[in-house]
Amino acid sequence: MKLNPSLALFLGCVLAAAGLRADGLDLPTYLDQVRQGNDALRGAQAQDAALALEAKQPLTAFSPQLSGNIQRLDNQIIPIGASALAPIETQSLSWDANLSELLNSGTKITLDYAGDNTNLIIPPFNLPASEAGFASGLSTFFPPSGFNMGQTVTLSVNQSLWRNFMAAEVDADLDKARADSDAARAGNRYQAQALLLQARQAYAQLATLRQVQAILNESLDRNQKILDWTKAKFEDNLADKVDVLQCEAALRQVALNLAQNKQDEAKAEVAFNTLRGASPTAAVEALGPLSEPEALPEAKDSRQDLEAARAALRSSDAVVAGVVQKFTPDVSVFVDFGEGERSYPSSDTVPGVLTGEHPDTLVGLKFSANLDVVLYRQVLAGAQKARGSGEAALADKKRQLDNDWEQLRAGFASVKEQLTLARELEDLQKEKAEREKVRYQDGRTTNFQVLRFEDDYNLSRIQTLQLIAQAVGLDATARFYNGDDQPW
Repeated sequence: MKLNPSLALFLGCVLAAAGLRADGLDLPTYLDQVRQGNDALRGAQAQDAALALEAKQPLTAFSPQLSGNIQRLDNQIIPIGASALAPIETQSLSWDANLSELLNSGTKITLDYAGDNTNLIIPPFNLPASEAGFASGLSTFFPPSGFNMGQTVTLSVNQSLWRNFMAAEVDADLDKARADSDAARAGNRYQAQALLLQARQAYAQLATLRQVQAILNESLDRNQKILDWTKAKFEDNLADKVDVLQCEAALRQVALNLAQNKQDEAKAEVAFNTLRGASPTAAVEALGPLSEPEALPEAKDSRQDLEAARAALRSSDAVVAGVVQKFTPDVSVFVDFGEGERSYPSSDTVPGVLTGEHPDTLVGLKFSANLDVVLYRQVLAGAQKARGSGEAALADKKRQLDNDWEQLRAGFASVKEQLTLARELEDLQKEKAEREKVRYQDGRTTNFQVLRFEDDYNLSRIQTLQLIAQAVGLDATARFYNGDDQPW
């Protein structure tokens, strides 16, 4: 029956949408299923995002900071020894708001607004009427009764000239946070890529087991025919009992191999489904044939455990820089520009603070230093030793990776050599079986011998398939070393 072209196109689109080719579920599609369905990979992806955001925490040092307070005071305590002219009660409402930001240059800019509304209650003067004028004149030296309001606005600029110059101390903290994040992310990605390596190996194993299963089924049928033929010859006294027993033993061996292969296939299907987040008992699609890799990819020094060691070393460098900054003397120059005003109860207006009538300017230099030089040297020595440990760990990790690559190349070369021999053997067994068929057609051999030679050929095919699976597994390991498979 000829397939309608439109129907063929429709079926092709459906297969493509389902991630299936004509020869079954291919490896790239299966890896995509693992990326989407594996819970461990999804968790690792979320962890990767969390670690990336965690590295931004030190950036809060450069974030604008807003602070403020408001308080009310009612103080009726008269200090011991206070004069008769001291206030007997102070009532006040005060507030303060502060906006500041640290720049990348190490400059800190602060804008401060403060104010208060205060009432100083002065005791009355109990003087004779004849001295009332004196009391009235004396009261001019005291603040007027009632609440009076004051406000100030100050712009401050502080520039560090030594410690934290150009925000070096903050940068050290930021570098350490980024390096720690990179190390943790590399370790997390290393584990995630190991899951994709398992997925590649699971695909190769299941595909090979299914191909072997088909060959063993053929071998089982063939050995059954050999046994039946031998029994018939035995009944005609043309074969010995030992020949029957030999055929029965061969049949049992193939049946045993087939049962073992089925068990291995069932286990492989569970692992295959588990990796992609499917039910262990879910039906597995037909798989595409394995492609033998011609050669291993070029080695890179980008394996994620090596990247984690590099990041750990950067973290140690940042710790050393941070220790140096923390013990560096602080020399800073600062400038304050302020405006202030105060109103009294007799005034009907709220005091203005930006009129420029009452400016306040302050310029200064401040200095502080940690004098514990012994402690500084001890802390710095500890940080430098940690850095030395990180360098040794990185060098050791590089040696491990080089050794892993050498073993991988040697193993791959050995498998390729075995594959060459296996294919030569397979070709010989195939030619032997075909020539035996010709001899059988000419009546110069027996059906038993033809079936036996065909069985030998199929066993050589199994050996070739198993070696191809080994080569594919070694290629998957090389991809894992290079970090080629991105987990998300």
